[in-house]
Amino acid sequence: MPQQRLCKFSCMRLIWMSLACLMICTPLWATAESTGPAATTGPVITIDNDRFSQRVAHGLMFYKDAAGDMDLASAMSASEQGRFHPFEGPNLQLGYSDDIYWIRLNLSNELLIHTAQNKEDRFYISVDYPLLDNVEFFHVREDGIHSMVSGDLYQFNQRYFRLNNYVFPIALQSGEHSQLYIRVFSQSSLSIPIHIETERAFIDRQFKMDSLNGIYLGITVGLCIYNLFLWIGVRKSIYGLYVLVIVNLLLFNTSILGFSFRLWPAAIAFQQIAIYLFSFTSGVAILLFGMAFLKTKTHQPIAHRLLQLSLLACALCIPALSIISIQSAATLTAVTTLSLSVILIVVALRSIKQGYPSAKYYAIGQGAVIISVMFTALTSQKIIPFYHLAPHVMKWCSAFELIFFSFGLADLVNQDRRLREHAQKESARAQQELLSTQISLNKDLDELVRERTEELETLNRRLLDLNTTDDLTGLRNRRYFNEVFAREYKRAYREKTAISVMMIDIDCFKQLNDTHGHQFGDIVLSRFGKTLQHSINRPPDIAIRYGGEEFVVLLPCTGHKGAINVAEGIRKLISDKIIRQGDFEASVTVSIGVASTVPTRRDQQDQLLREADDMLYLAKEKGRNRVEWDRNYQEPSSGFRPNINGQGV
Repeated sequence: MPQQRLCKFSCMRLIWMSLACLMICTPLWATAESTGPAATTGPVITIDNDRFSQRVAHGLMFYKDAAGDMDLASAMSASEQGRFHPFEGPNLQLGYSDDIYWIRLNLSNELLIHTAQNKEDRFYISVDYPLLDNVEFFHVREDGIHSMVSGDLYQFNQRYFRLNNYVFPIALQSGEHSQLYIRVFSQSSLSIPIHIETERAFIDRQFKMDSLNGIYLGITVGLCIYNLFLWIGVRKSIYGLYVLVIVNLLLFNTSILGFSFRLWPAAIAFQQIAIYLFSFTSGVAILLFGMAFLKTKTHQPIAHRLLQLSLLACALCIPALSIISIQSAATLTAVTTLSLSVILIVVALRSIKQGYPSAKYYAIGQGAVIISVMFTALTSQKIIPFYHLAPHVMKWCSAFELIFFSFGLADLVNQDRRLREHAQKESARAQQELLSTQISLNKDLDELVRERTEELETLNRRLLDLNTTDDLTGLRNRRYFNEVFAREYKRAYREKTAISVMMIDIDCFKQLNDTHGHQFGDIVLSRFGKTLQHSINRPPDIAIRYGGEEFVVLLPCTGHKGAINVAEGIRKLISDKIIRQGDFEASVTVSIGVASTVPTRRDQQDQLLREADDMLYLAKEKGRNRVEWDRNYQEPSSGFRPNINGQGV
């Protein structure tokens, strides 16, 4: 067993050493071949499997036709004379040139599994740069020469395959060797990325490219439609400007990728400047969107004026495209785009520094544009390789830019919403404070109004008292009696209760005035009024100075007998008093007339007062100092008047 393992290990070492020698020697053989006569033929591209796909550049044989007068025969002759030279770089990027270039490929079909019954396999040669003006393919075989011409100097519908890139199908029998010549010239950058593929690999690569382009178109078109509906719905200009940015960037990138030629398949002259036109219109749209998004007019007025000048310069470049060369247009586009991107990113950074957080999304988006522009400029001038990737870099950088612009718009909307909510809260708080202040002021005002009302009511009562009170006696006057008597009479009518009136006259008062003087007479009236007021023991009862020495006592809810008792009490109280003042003294008596009724009509109070007045005159006629009433009056059962002991009379 150990010997078998040792033997097996030795065999494996021998195999690995042989492979290493083969790998080392192969380049040497290739070098030896390239130094001999076969060096002029160049490398042979061997297609040996059905998924073969190769981008070829290094080692390709090419020739610069400076005079521009070579045809295929002249090119083949130049190839036989060894005037074709191998290309040394990894990417076939020749920069801007007015010369015509011939490229030669040596092909060999070594497929083991064939795709057709006649053993003739189909392959595809692609030039994946759709901005080339003229691309001619010549397939040299033993049975003849097969050719095809394409480029954006020809209508899109004239292409063999209606694809964005230039594709030339070739057929090779098993084991067949042939040569392929490609003649190229263009006013744009001469980037010639050549792919050689089997049919299966070609379909797979086209599917992958279409999927990636579909993703890009889905992102941009989706953002465009969504923001278009937002613009229509909310009517905010910033959404409309964002849609304008999307549309222009979409046209710009589809022009680079060759999609836009489908929109104007016969407009050959327009196709030559489309990429530069949409570059400048994109610049105008991005400037307008940037000024609105960053609010430069409000927050950065100096930067706003600079952006306005940049906008004017960018707009003036559009008509200039009709008079300048394509190479100048490309240089102007690169310089303008890079300058605008730098200006906008600086303005965005200043906005961030000023405390405007949404500007960071705009700065990141513009950073992606700067990267794509610098990449394209450097690769187009052959400073760095991979120019064939420039359209894809610009495509995905613009998608990245649009996505971050969308993030910025969303953040801007959220920021506006937060500011609006904060403003609403501040407004609600201010309203609440205002309401609280207003409530407090209203309370204070209500309190002040209440106090003033009470004071006014007090003053009104005092004024009323002054207007309805007799100054000399302190009793109510005749005006007050007229109001109260009518009111109490109507209430007695409504409630069917008794009401009584007494008319009182001081006996011989004129003689007292003549004897002792008016001042003593006034003292008599004053003290009589106080005595009369004190003799009224119920709140509803009212003593009134009716005029001169005449007084009235109104007794609501008092029957005839009760009124007579009250009258007798007043008469006795007055007759027992002697009024003294200085050297004067006098004994005073009164005559009283009493009238009572239970009203049957609501406005007969004057009749009741006349009856009391009649009884007063009767008392005077009968000698004064007495109480008189209607002896024929029948007391109704509803009249009620408590006596001094609280029992009804």
